[in-house]
Amino acid sequence: MIRSYVALMGVVVVLGLVPGRSFGQISQSSQPTACGMITREDAQKFVGGPLDVKEQAIVPINNAPGAYNSICTYIAPGMDVEKALTSPRLLDVTLHFLDSPENMAVIYENSVITYTQLANTPDPRFKNPSINYLPGFGDKAFVFEAITDPQSDYKSALIVFYKGRIGGSVAAWKKPEPASETGKAVLKFILSRLP
Repeated sequence: MIRSYVALMGVVVVLGLVPGRSFGQISQSSQPTACGMITREDAQKFVGGPLDVKEQAIVPINNAPGAYNSICTYIAPGMDVEKALTSPRLLDVTLHFLDSPENMAVIYENSVITYTQLANTPDPRFKNPSINYLPGFGDKAFVFEAITDPQSDYKSALIVFYKGRIGGSVAAWKKPEPASETGKAVLKFILSRLP
């Protein structure tokens, strides 16, 4: 579910809006990765532990030499990533390492449009959605918040950001603590480690 949540939110989907870009096959390399930026031990400091990990380390973007995506999801043991919105603990990071800051800015701005439309359009999966800009986090950032678990009424938060040619999203929580504050702490940590 977190993959569909992130994809729906436009972070991964928006990559298709840059002309000539498409996803390639997963490859191995010594390039920075999402799980390399925030390790299991780091994740446990933010959302508690123990945690299982699901990783797509390097997913090249076709027609963009050197550009790739990296996804790392830390989730409470025994929880299904497809149902991550109900997990008591989660840290999900998607990073896009693009070929230029200009392309990253286009993707970010398209994400703003997508999330604003989502916040302003009734959708039964998201109760009380909101979007707010976050100054001081990279070049630009915003947080999309909504109640996504109707059983607990817990408000999930997804932060979308970019800094130069690198951008992505962070969703992190340790219920019942506020997801937006946990996400901001994680993003600050990640930004401190970006080149």
